[in-house]
Amino acid sequence: MLTIGLTGGIGSGKSTVAHWFEEMGIPVVDADKTVHRLFQSDSATISRLVHEFGAEILGENGEINRLELGRRVFKEDDARKRLERIVHPRVLECMKDEGKTHRRSGSDVCVWDVPLLFETGYDQFVDQIWVVWVPREVQIQRVLARDKLGLKEVEARLAAQGSLDEKRQRADVVIDNSGDRIKTLSQLEVAWAELLKHKLKNE
Repeated sequence: MLTIGLTGGIGSGKSTVAHWFEEMGIPVVDADKTVHRLFQSDSATISRLVHEFGAEILGENGEINRLELGRRVFKEDDARKRLERIVHPRVLECMKDEGKTHRRSGSDVCVWDVPLLFETGYDQFVDQIWVVWVPREVQIQRVLARDKLGLKEVEARLAAQGSLDEKRQRADVVIDNSGDRIKTLSQLEVAWAELLKHKLKNE
């Protein structure tokens, strides 16, 4: 099974590309959804986070309040790194397990949707890297319009994810999502056709 590592940045439109894969019938293993499940129901992860960052990050339902946790960790680089040391290894374990399930079910291709693909080192576990790219100013405007965040909070999240320009230099495929939907879909169709041609050539 060939595994595509799909990455980008906040506001780049990566979820649009992930949805395109899903519509094509390609299984997508989503790192953010994995984190969400862990924050909801993984008692070991919840316990470690509360110990590290305080009971104030818990919601009334006993789950992690992601908004409160985010406000705490994105203000301080050391806090963010402490969070990552707790969460990233567990997420990787879960994603590998989910990938194995798709392989056993007969999938030829699987997509790992990971915003921090390079930052976490998850790129070493995929066969191809697809980066969804937009200019930084487009990222900022999209996030400001979508989320209830101030400019400084948006810039802190961008800094935590690293430069999209640097990521595109390390990509096997770059999808420029700064234009309209039709242009994005056209790039995806071309890239997918090339992948299938390459895959058939090597089988």
